[in-house]
Amino acid sequence: MRKSNELQIGKAGEYIVCADLIIQNYIAFLSEQGLPYDIVMDSGEKLFRVQVKTTSEPRKVPQRNKDSYAYIFNIQRHGNQNNLRKYNNTEVDFFALVALDSKQIAYIPNGEIKSTMNFRVPSLKGSYYDEQGLKIKKRIKELRQSGLTCEEISKQEKMKISNVYKYSADIDITPKGKNNPVYFDEFSLDKCLRKVI
Repeated sequence: MRKSNELQIGKAGEYIVCADLIIQNYIAFLSEQGLPYDIVMDSGEKLFRVQVKTTSEPRKVPQRNKDSYAYIFNIQRHGNQNNLRKYNNTEVDFFALVALDSKQIAYIPNGEIKSTMNFRVPSLKGSYYDEQGLKIKKRIKELRQSGLTCEEISKQEKMKISNVYKYSADIDITPKGKNNPVYFDEFSLDKCLRKVI
């Protein structure tokens, strides 16, 4: 079976975004080659320049404890002499990031885009290492409240005693700030348009 090349994957993403915008009652059409944006969208009040970035599937991200999977997008373009540069606000209004395997789209205003963006895979929700830690902490807390000692929990749950003590501690282990993980399906067109209009 022949595999799609990067150009075909990119074109597929552009067509998916164009179709999605039309389905959502906007006028949308593909732009000419060589422009810094791929699609022009007419909201009825304003024309928007949309840059599309597409990935074919989640990639493995090596982690300290256990590898995880993420949609990874490199949001840069080749400038003069093939050096990489960011898209500026006079070139692109927002980005449409496409996960080709699930045909999902994340819409993000240009001002919020980073040079590389990683998103968690919605179908893997609950399986990431930190999410598992939150589940374990909740279970340990419930067992402690039921009257079990840390030693009893260690035997029952087949966990190291040091981990039981760690999860028993009254410490918030929820990721915060820039390390707070985001899922790909959290970026709708409506949210994006509220920020760019």
